[in-house]
Amino acid sequence: MFQSLSARVFAILAIGLVVVQVGSFGAFLAFRGNESRLQMERFMGADVAFVFEFMRSLPPEERIAWLPRLDRGYYTFSLLDRKSAPGATVGFEEDRRVAGLLRLLEQHLPADVKPVFLHPQAAEVTANASKLQRLLLPLYCMTWSMCRDLDETYVQILLPLDVQQTMVLHLVDPFARPSGGTLALYLLAVLVAVTPFVWWAVRLTMRRITIMLDALERFGRNIASPPLPETGLIELKRAAAVFNGMRERILRQLDERTQILAAISHDLQTPLTRLRLRAEAIECDSHRERMVADVDLMAGLVREGLDYARSAHPSEPHSAIEVNHWLEGMVDDATDAGGDCTLSGTAQQPYRGALRALTRATQNLVDNALKFGGSARIEIEDSAERLVIRVLDEGPGIAQDLLEKVFDPFFRAETSRNRETGGSGLGLTIARNLIRAHGGDIRLTNRTEGGLCAAIELPRRTSRSERVN
Repeated sequence: MFQSLSARVFAILAIGLVVVQVGSFGAFLAFRGNESRLQMERFMGADVAFVFEFMRSLPPEERIAWLPRLDRGYYTFSLLDRKSAPGATVGFEEDRRVAGLLRLLEQHLPADVKPVFLHPQAAEVTANASKLQRLLLPLYCMTWSMCRDLDETYVQILLPLDVQQTMVLHLVDPFARPSGGTLALYLLAVLVAVTPFVWWAVRLTMRRITIMLDALERFGRNIASPPLPETGLIELKRAAAVFNGMRERILRQLDERTQILAAISHDLQTPLTRLRLRAEAIECDSHRERMVADVDLMAGLVREGLDYARSAHPSEPHSAIEVNHWLEGMVDDATDAGGDCTLSGTAQQPYRGALRALTRATQNLVDNALKFGGSARIEIEDSAERLVIRVLDEGPGIAQDLLEKVFDPFFRAETSRNRETGGSGLGLTIARNLIRAHGGDIRLTNRTEGGLCAAIELPRRTSRSERVN
């Protein structure tokens, strides 16, 4: 979880916003609660005293009719028969909030009236309760409060009117701390509200990074891919400029290497040509043939070395290739030369690539299959994501530990097929470079029924034409 940079940034921002919201929400409630509670209690103290005096002035039988008119919203009044009213609940007046409210009421009420805090659960005890239940009421309330938060939002205070009735003040604190469920719903609402904006901010930031990663990947496949646009935020523009500078230096170095190899190849052609002419003038046939073979080998090594250098940075433009027609022509050429070559499968649509580069890479695999496997069977597998061209033979295959090693430049294992060709060991290396220039790869596997399978995997492209690396 949170393995990607975008997920971690999103989590950090979301958690940070939640923490800030919780802190600000709590601070707001504390400030608003303290200030507003003071104002509310000042008004409530005088108002409760007025209601008390008014109810006491009425005959007992008329008091109940006035109760709906005295409803203040967050505090209301009710009447209890004095005989059924619970007594004081021991210990609860020590609660700082309740004690402060009782003192406020005592300041406004007549001196002979002492308000009594009634625990919320004490309301369950009615006039029909047994004497034992009334005796156990303080213990019951204390046990209940140990399992609940003492900071209740609901308070009941007894105000004895006369010997017959007791008025009960029911207070719901509108500024009290919200319940756990309310807080959870608030946080959920905050998360739902901020998530789109956080995700948008993360996507906006990570999009440029993703573009840079894609550019790096394209550059790894195709060094002639276009440079990164140096736009956006300052840091991203700087990163793009650094990447483009690195890209330019790599291209210059590759160009210099290719130019050096091309110059060496060109300079060697003249002495090699003179050597061949002199070798052909030798009268001894055996000496002449060996000398000519050595000169031709040297000329081939020079050409392949130059081809290898160019394969890492070719400049052939892409074009639409009719895959079926292209491979059918390759099969016909191999058959005309006396080889056993067949084709199966069809491509659904043209492939956009460098024709000469693809031809050289595929022809290398077909020639190897014909030389060392006796036959070449070409299979086409096409899909919307990739084009796969497999070249299968019935030869001895390659040792498992050498399937990747044969792609190394100048590598020729003693038992490999390259050993018998007399080549330089660059054929498969050049072929893989040309295929990787298209964003694909060449993979060799030994077939269970015998022989080797050389698979060319090419990704399908829908974008504009690019130049191979």
